[in-house]
Amino acid sequence: AIVSDDGYVLDYAVARASVHDAKETVELMKNTHPANRYLLGDEGYLGKRLHDRLKQTGYELWTPYRKNMAGAKKQDDRQLMAIRRTIESDFSLLTHYNAENN
Repeated sequence: AIVSDDGYVLDYAVARASVHDAKETVELMKNTHPANRYLLGDEGYLGKRLHDRLKQTGYELWTPYRKNMAGAKKQDDRQLMAIRRTIESDFSLLTHYNAENN
């Protein structure tokens, strides 16, 4: 899903469980064209190839480092983490409304 920084779902794709979320990201970005050029993702979006592909389209992807990665404490910004918490809260509401079974 592509979600605005204030929590609105802009676009989404439903794929098989065997398809990694990162594979759908570039296609969703092409369809959505969010105004904000900075994207937030979770640790599942770590990887140079995805970062490079998004950079080619003008987007900068921020993912929190894993705790065991070099520079993790310097990179994890509190403001970005707060925005991520807002978005994750919206996704938890989908579970509340039984969306995963639709």
